[in-house]
Amino acid sequence: MIKHSIPPNYLERRQRLMALSPDACFVFFGAVEKVRNNDTHFPFTQDSTFHYLTEFDEPEAALVLVGGKSHLFLLDRDEEHEIWTGERYGTDRARATFQVDETHSASHFFSKFEDLLRDAKRVFYTLGDDTERDTKVLKVVHDARKFQGKGSFGNLPVEDPSGFIAELRIVKDDLEIGFLRKATSATSRAHLQLLKRLKPGMTEFDAFNEFQYHVFKNGCTAQGYGPIFASGHNATTLHYVKNNDTLKHGDLFLIDAGGEVNGYTADLTQTFPISGSFSDAQKKIYEKVLEVNREITKITKPGISYRSLHARSVEMLTESLLSLGVLAGDLQANIKSQSYRKYYPHGLGHYLGLDVHDVGLYHDRGMDYELKAGMLLTNEPGLYFRERGNAYFGIGVRIEDDLLITANGCEVLTSELPRDIATIENLRNIATS
Repeated sequence: MIKHSIPPNYLERRQRLMALSPDACFVFFGAVEKVRNNDTHFPFTQDSTFHYLTEFDEPEAALVLVGGKSHLFLLDRDEEHEIWTGERYGTDRARATFQVDETHSASHFFSKFEDLLRDAKRVFYTLGDDTERDTKVLKVVHDARKFQGKGSFGNLPVEDPSGFIAELRIVKDDLEIGFLRKATSATSRAHLQLLKRLKPGMTEFDAFNEFQYHVFKNGCTAQGYGPIFASGHNATTLHYVKNNDTLKHGDLFLIDAGGEVNGYTADLTQTFPISGSFSDAQKKIYEKVLEVNREITKITKPGISYRSLHARSVEMLTESLLSLGVLAGDLQANIKSQSYRKYYPHGLGHYLGLDVHDVGLYHDRGMDYELKAGMLLTNEPGLYFRERGNAYFGIGVRIEDDLLITANGCEVLTSELPRDIATIENLRNIATS
C-alpha cells in the first residue's frame, strides 16, 4: 500500500543520529529480495535499521546521511515491473512521503555517493553484509580521500555505526511503544484462543494454523519469528520448529509465538496441559517457573541490570532444582559449577523491538548496562527435563512475558494471557469437555 506521509519520528531519528557525529557520512543499505526457487521470492522484509530510519519498505534502497541532509536512493518507477509486483513510490513521491531532503535513482548510487563524501571527515558503514558491495563502497571512499588531498587511509576512517544505532533503538519512542502494544495485545489474545480451543488428537500444526488465524485477525500483519508449537517431550527442545506432532492426553503443550505490527514483534510463551489438568509433577515445575517469572516482574525497574535479573532467576531456579531433588549439594556450589544449565540452559530474556532479539548492549566497557524507561525486555524463565530416569522426564515449561520498563518499575504488556494454574485448568477443562 502506498503511503501519503509518515510520522515525524523517522525524521527525528535521522536528525538525532547525524547530531552524534556532525562531520560524518552515514551509509545504510536496505534489504534485497531473496530467491526462494526459480522465479519466486521469499516474502520481502526490510532491514530493521533501515526501517527504523525511514519506514521505506521497497528492496534495493540506500540511505546516506551527510551534512545535515538525508538522501534516499530507490528503484525507479517501471510500469512493466509494477504489473507483476505492485506500484513503486518513485523519486518524486518518495521525497515528500518519507521526509528526506533528496531522492535519487538506486542505479546512480555509487556515482552520487562519491560527491556526497567530499566534505565528510569519517564514514559510518557496516562491513561484512555484502562483500561485493563492501569493495565498491571502499573504492569510492578511497577515491574521495584522494580528491580531498589526503594521503593516508586513517584520514577518512570507515567505522561501524552499530553502537550509535543500538543506543538510539534500545529506548523506544511513543510511536514504537504503540506498535508494540498492538502486537503484544494481539498476540496475547491469539494465545488465549489456543488455551480455550485446543484438544487432544489435534496436531501441533493445527495449533500453528489456529494461532496464525487469530493473530492476523487481531491486527498483526506477520509473525515476528519462526514459532514453536511443542507438545510433550518436544518442549524440552528450545527451538523446536517441526510443529508436526500429535497432541496427546497427559502431555504439556509449550507455545512460543509472536505477531508483528509494522515490523515490531511480540514474543510470548505459554505452557499448559493438553488434558484438563496438570499432573502433580507438571504442576510442581510450572509453579517453580511461574514463581521466578513473577519475582522478575516485581523487581524489574530502571537502574537494574539484565545480568542481575538473570542471576536472580538462576538463584531461584537452582533452589527449585535442589528442593525437587534434581540437584544435590550447596546452592552456591551448584551456581558456580553451572549444574543448573542442564535444566535452564538459556538466558532470562532479551531486548525486544524491531528484531525479536533486538539490538542493544548488555555490557558496556566492563560495566553492566542498566535498564532505562522505554526499553522492552522479555522475561522467560524455564525448566526442561530431557534425560530418561528423571522423575520429571519429558516436561518442558517456559513462561514468557514482554516487559516495558517504566519510570518506577515495569508494565507487563502480555498480561491478557492468564498464568495462574486455577484459571488455566478451568479453561482447559472447558476446552476438552
